[in-house]
Order: sequence, then structure tokens, then C-alpha cells
Amino acid sequence: MFEINPDVSVKIEKVGQEQSIVLVMDNFFLDYELARQEAIQANYSSDKQVTGAFYPGVRAPLRKDYGIKILQFAARAIYQNVDLANKTQVQPINANYSLITKQPQDMELLQCIPHFDTSEDLHFAALHYMNSGDFGGTAFYQHLPTGFENITTERESAYLASMQKVFDDKGPPLRQYFSDSDHHYQLIHRVDYKPNRVVVYPTTLLHTAYINDAKKNVNNDPSVGRLSSNFLFKFV
Repeated sequence: MFEINPDVSVKIEKVGQEQSIVLVMDNFFLDYELARQEAIQANYSSDKQVTGAFYPGVRAPLRKDYGIKILQFAARAIYQNVDLANKTQVQPINANYSLITKQPQDMELLQCIPHFDTSEDLHFAALHYMNSGDFGGTAFYQHLPTGFENITTERESAYLASMQKVFDDKGPPLRQYFSDSDHHYQLIHRVDYKPNRVVVYPTTLLHTAYINDAKKNVNNDPSVGRLSSNFLFKFV
């Protein structure tokens, strides 16, 4: 039902000083409107068990056949471009449709800074941008006090301690969507939001939705808002 475009474009980008691989795949599905309509009609929830700690909006489970198509293609692209240390099996972690709905003044502090999804090695995230519109894409950052761009298991304690020290010394982050660099995080790369574009990156890489205009990006209507599907998966 969901057919990948035989002319899908795959671009490999190496990000920051740590040269993390980010894959950008354009014109992914031949008929992505089918996936978009499925997402529009999904049953969204703001429950944190569904949205997670960092996502400033609502989420819904996505169709399995649609998710498998993206996961299989993304895994093949990673196999071709990343040293997987003989890890040959792909395991999904979670998959959701996602819609940004939180106004800046309602955001929690952890939603106001870049984050990492997991600290484990060989874990990846994939995003599929769905609606047309002037929306912010996804941005990646370096944590300036430590120089870290990826928060691995070995770095996690040092990163969290350093992050807390900045808050203690200079105060908590402003209640707003993070976009460009500040005294704490430096923007190192940005991928624009484009309908039917899939972006794949390591879950350890510091990132956030790049939103410098909440009026354009915050909308409770999945037919016109900043709609995407989000996947986490790993190699074992």
C-alpha cells in the first residue's frame, strides 16, 4: 500500500566536530498523501506515557505497514554508511505520529533546550515530515561547556552535571522554543521541514525541533499543523 519512490533522493550529511551522520531522504513515498491522511485521522493523546518527556505536543500510534517501510529503508541506508560493528538485526523501539501543540508559556523547562533521545550506541531516530507549510525543521547542537554533541552513556553524568551548573549559575532556560545558539548550546546543523522528507540521525545527538516562530508551528489541527511521524530503532 505504501510504495517507496524509486527516485527517492538520499543525502548523507556529516554534522559538527564529531562528524555524526545525518541522512536526509527526499520524495520518500510515491503517494505520501495516503500516509498523511492516516496521520490526520489518528487518535492523539497528550499523556506523557505517549508523548515522552521532551515532545511539546500530542502523539498517536502509527500504522505498522507504513512504519515498516520507513524502518526498512532507513536501516538499509544506515548499513551502507555507518560502521555497525557486526550488529545485523534491527529492532523498533517506538513509533508515533507527532503534532506540536504547546504554546511557549506552557512548556516545561526540559522542552526549552536541546535534548537527546537515548544515550545508547547504535540507536537511531527517523522523522517523516508530512504537512505542507512554513514550519521549522530539526536542528542539532553542541553543548558549549563540555563540547559534547553526542550524549553517550559514558558522557551522560558529566553532561547532566554541567547542564545543571549552567542553570544554577545563570538561571533556568526561558519558556520558549529553542532555535539559534545561546551561551549554553551552539547550533551546528539544521535540516529544513519539507513534506515527504525523512531525516535519520543517532539518538545520542543533541537536537530539537527548530522553531523560531511559534505562531506558524503551534497548531492543534493535524491537517494543517507541524505534523510528522517519529521512530526510534536500534541495531543489535
